[in-house]
Amino acid sequence: MPTPAALHRTPEFNAAVADLAARTGRPEGDVCREAQQCLDEMTAQVGNQATQVWDRLGRWLTRSYIVDVDASTLPDLRELDRRHSLVFLPNHRSYLDPLVLRKALADHGFPPNYILGGINLAMWPLSELGRRSGLIFIRRSTRDDPIYPAMMRLYFGQLLRGHENLEWYFEGGRTRTGKLRPPRMGVLRYLVDAFASNGGQADDVALVPVSIVYDQQAEVAALSFEESGGAKTPESLGWAWRFAKDQSRRRGRVYVRFGPPVFLRSALDEAAERAGSADPTEVVPRVAFEVAHRINAATPITPSALVTFGLLDNDGRALTLAQTLGVLEPLLEYVRQRRLPITSDVDLGRPDGMRRALRTLVREGVVEEFDGGVEPVYRIAADRQHEAAFYRNTVTHYFITRAIVELAAVQAQASPEAADEKVSLTPVIWERALALRDLLKYEFFFATKAEFDADIRAETALTSPDLDPDQVTVSMVVARQQQARLVLAHRVVGPFLEAYQVVADRLATREPAAPVAEDELVAESLGVAKQRWLQHELHSPESISKDLMTNALKLAGNRQLLGPGGEDLRTAREAFAEELRAAVHAVSVNRDMSLHAATPEGE
Repeated sequence: MPTPAALHRTPEFNAAVADLAARTGRPEGDVCREAQQCLDEMTAQVGNQATQVWDRLGRWLTRSYIVDVDASTLPDLRELDRRHSLVFLPNHRSYLDPLVLRKALADHGFPPNYILGGINLAMWPLSELGRRSGLIFIRRSTRDDPIYPAMMRLYFGQLLRGHENLEWYFEGGRTRTGKLRPPRMGVLRYLVDAFASNGGQADDVALVPVSIVYDQQAEVAALSFEESGGAKTPESLGWAWRFAKDQSRRRGRVYVRFGPPVFLRSALDEAAERAGSADPTEVVPRVAFEVAHRINAATPITPSALVTFGLLDNDGRALTLAQTLGVLEPLLEYVRQRRLPITSDVDLGRPDGMRRALRTLVREGVVEEFDGGVEPVYRIAADRQHEAAFYRNTVTHYFITRAIVELAAVQAQASPEAADEKVSLTPVIWERALALRDLLKYEFFFATKAEFDADIRAETALTSPDLDPDQVTVSMVVARQQQARLVLAHRVVGPFLEAYQVVADRLATREPAAPVAEDELVAESLGVAKQRWLQHELHSPESISKDLMTNALKLAGNRQLLGPGGEDLRTAREAFAEELRAAVHAVSVNRDMSLHAATPEGE
């Protein structure tokens, strides 16, 4: 690849500098010097010697894990790599993610990727080693700076013309809750612009969704501390040393799975066909959310996710292993019905994988074991619910439609239409399902309304498989739910809705004419949520979450509730709070159904 000095001499660089000088009104010499500094800062090389050293360091840092790669899709990716640039877009759970993916790809014959990482991690001397092995350190914010983004586009164009592969973590940071965060569009926009400006010089770009999931992570305790309102520890060499030491303990497996690629040329052509031209502002979000869907669809269900799913939200009860498996049996039956991806050690008939997950969670302090009775019992340790929820939330996206059907049926049961046995379920539940979908749109990736409608019908059919879908009524579905062994909504969306309710309640107390200080409102909501949890007014301690409460404010902003305004705004805020109180009440009804469901084996 061209060095920074070589990039400075290209016609593309000169044209970009001239355009920037014209747009900003600055002298061309000043723009040129600043542009050169930007390129010098971000440009990386892949040198053999540095790459070998970096890879040895990576293998040492990932020594806690056995890397479990589903290699079935890799031959097709290797074939694509011969013709196109590949852009790997993984979810982001750990600082180890790039090292894990590097090992997974290297072991299967792929060349090193150029990896984008935050400049906050550029700590000498590791930063120099990283730059010589393909690590591109980028600024986390480029607001009001037209030069840096222009140089990013220029550099991406050079990489694509050189048929190089790229990798970045498009959530913009590690997940704090365990589930996939909304994608950040900036870098993807630079890539789309670079590809479009290259014309035919880059044949195509394949965006490869990658799911990376860990059995356990040393970082989760710190992430959970930050999530409940604690301050993040700044990165430093001392921090890096402590992080490296934390990887000495065996923590099971890390699972790497690849989803089907999204092709950039096809996305641009489809956009042009729909609208007459490929507008990046329309293409980028569509592509980003499609990649996110495919990451979620590739994510395997692991023993750790299942164990925490079973132990959380049990009304404070400890469970034996047999009872935990009893809670999970109907869930796994549902997983098999839907043919969802699971790891090879998820087998209730041979629960060794579950036992290993329990032992590791006990050793990490996330789960408490009491073995002074007839047989051991387990529960989530006090003040470790956020960590347990992190593992559970890796798979909650698979159950969100089921959860919405359950809550929509509970809410619809109170409607006048529900009393009429001749009224079909679909129109009655649909309105409630859409409202719940809108409440949760900043937490989960939903399909289009047409696809969502099909998903709702499919879930209803799973709930009542022996009934005619066009003749199913609300009362029939609720009756089936009350008899069902599988009730999910309280575990899947209860914490999210409780967190949103706290924010909505606090927002409703604000004077509508005064501007809302969002950071202050989130901090206040965290404190109020902790108080309500201690007073047993909240059911889920996982709802004491900075991330969830920030998203609740995004929803309020989307509904034009942040003001300032007049009495109409006050009324709208009160209606928002009431909508969330009704949703949380439906969760409580759902939880009661779960507690009265079939008694777990061994109880």
